[in-house]
Amino acid sequence: MRKWKRQVKWNDVLMKGTENDIVVPVMGATGVGKSTFINNFMGKNAVVVGHDLKSCTAQLTPVISPITVPAHLQGKRLILVDTPGFDDTYTSDSEILRRIAIWLASSYDSKMKLGGIIYLHNISQPRMLGSDRQNLAVFQDLCGNKALSSVIIGITKSGDIPQEVSEKRCNELSSTYWKEMINAGATVHPLGNDATSAQKLLTIILENIKLSKSPSEPRNEFVEIQKEVVDQAKLVSETKAGKQLKSTLKEVLEMQKKLALQAENDAERRKEHSDNVNKLDVQINALKVPFSRRLLAAFGLVSALVLKKSLLICL
Repeated sequence: MRKWKRQVKWNDVLMKGTENDIVVPVMGATGVGKSTFINNFMGKNAVVVGHDLKSCTAQLTPVISPITVPAHLQGKRLILVDTPGFDDTYTSDSEILRRIAIWLASSYDSKMKLGGIIYLHNISQPRMLGSDRQNLAVFQDLCGNKALSSVIIGITKSGDIPQEVSEKRCNELSSTYWKEMINAGATVHPLGNDATSAQKLLTIILENIKLSKSPSEPRNEFVEIQKEVVDQAKLVSETKAGKQLKSTLKEVLEMQKKLALQAENDAERRKEHSDNVNKLDVQINALKVPFSRRLLAAFGLVSALVLKKSLLICL
């Protein structure tokens, strides 16, 4: 058994893919319009859309469409993947990351080609929420610097605010939160709530895909977490994205502890913050690397240092 498969759970959504499949994950915070975007592209209700505060996408949902254009991709399949955000109503952030990582590992192991990544942002929000910043930080580490050039940041819900406000917010985000991604090659693309807009964005991604001329050519279509989980046999908690999520959760945990202390005279608020502390503790524990793995990593580091010292002595 491939080592990454030991992290698979019985209810994980995986799919059998081939080299003829082009994978495009659609990512972003809960409520940004991921499911709506996919339905617009497909021209039908392929995935469930939420219309309230509850998240509808707790599992990853792959949606398959035959590719007719561009010509060099005819006969292949486009796999759009609807992904949950890291602020899901019922599922913990650590579990969401594990599900995303395992699905991506499965597609990579099946030699499915990563065509690009769509990261959606709701521009009608007046400011970046904590969950948005968390989503973005984990997303960047999940992708890795090399894959950021394949990212398109899709702007959603711009029709809900005046055009000048939308453009101002987009410029501010491009010069702050998105700056690192854009410098690495990511692009920003406005999206309307219609089929034409969704199809135009996917056309941009598909037209930029170059097929390998030889099976022996090295693969360069992957995100960092795929290499980490499959090729390097890391646990999800050991990946860069896993470490980033754990660090973020620890920050939120400390904040909730302070709020619980400040609410000592308000039993209801104190209980709410205490419950949040307990939930965060569970998530952080889920992202802990087992002692045996830490011991092996430490032994490997010590061995490497000893070897390096021996070589220096010999020289």
